[in-house]
Amino acid sequence: MKIGFLSPLPPDKCGIAIYSGNLLKELRKKTSIVTIGNNESEANYKINFKSWNLKEKIKKIIEKEKITLLHMQYNPAFFGKYSLNLNFLRALKQSIPAIVTLHEVHYKANSLKDRLIMRLEQQTAKKAHVIVHTPQQKKFLEKKSGSVSCIYHGLELYAVKKRKNKSLLSFGIISENKGLKYLIRAMNCLPECSLAVVGKVLNKKLEKELAEEIKKCKNRKISHKFEWVSEKERWQRYKNADLVVLPHTWAPYQSGILHNAASVGLPVVVTRTGSIYEMAELFGFGEVVEPKSPEAIANAVKKIFANYSKYQKNMKKYRKEAGWKKTAEKHMALYRKLGD
Repeated sequence: MKIGFLSPLPPDKCGIAIYSGNLLKELRKKTSIVTIGNNESEANYKINFKSWNLKEKIKKIIEKEKITLLHMQYNPAFFGKYSLNLNFLRALKQSIPAIVTLHEVHYKANSLKDRLIMRLEQQTAKKAHVIVHTPQQKKFLEKKSGSVSCIYHGLELYAVKKRKNKSLLSFGIISENKGLKYLIRAMNCLPECSLAVVGKVLNKKLEKELAEEIKKCKNRKISHKFEWVSEKERWQRYKNADLVVLPHTWAPYQSGILHNAASVGLPVVVTRTGSIYEMAELFGFGEVVEPKSPEAIANAVKKIFANYSKYQKNMKKYRKEAGWKKTAEKHMALYRKLGD
């Protein structure tokens, strides 16, 4: 069996590139992989994902390499807004089985764009076998149409340490949808806690607003580093923290940040929006709160620190089910089922 794997890949810094890089490390131990990446990726083949001729370009690679199954990682932005992702749907029509991992699943449409993306997700599930990361996402898509599997996101499994103090961490690319100002305001109610904010801010206006929020906060134990950091520093930040907060106001995806927290055994506070909270709620390794509420965030942080060992115990159950090795094994079982 030879798998064609299409995705952004390292050294591209996007979250799905990191996800795919980790998954491929395990998959390559089990089967032959031909990687198809974008121009920022280290891959066997580099192509323009936004090209209208995407189908034909993939077809040539399939024929040259004698690929038996195609696996594509999907995010609408990868395949271009001007083509309405129709180039992606065309590309699924190959002579071999196709699998698509949906890294976003939209449960409701608040705009024309959302309705279009939901339609694309449903069409994808009709044309290919779809992988999602939560049981709720699977259940939602199965109601619409198609063949769907749930395979957990995947985790690097670092040693789990006991709580050191009351250090909070907010990590990752910072946009308006990340709701960071609500976390900063929550720190007014958490004088015993410190907060580190680490991540590149998407625009200067937001960066200035967040710096002002930090300056106004009564809690002076807030540090920030508004830039992309190295892999070494990323993991050191997690290992130095006791709890990760994800105060998102919109999130139709499973967060790499949440799974980084799980990789080192850190409980989370996460908002009930999209699908970002689902695994924390299912396994009980965090507290789920309504978005845009500093008070709710503060209360959830206090609740976790009052019974920290319980959340870490629940986290261990999730880690047992979601390590990259186990995730790769589930992918291989699906490859064999569809590719033989």
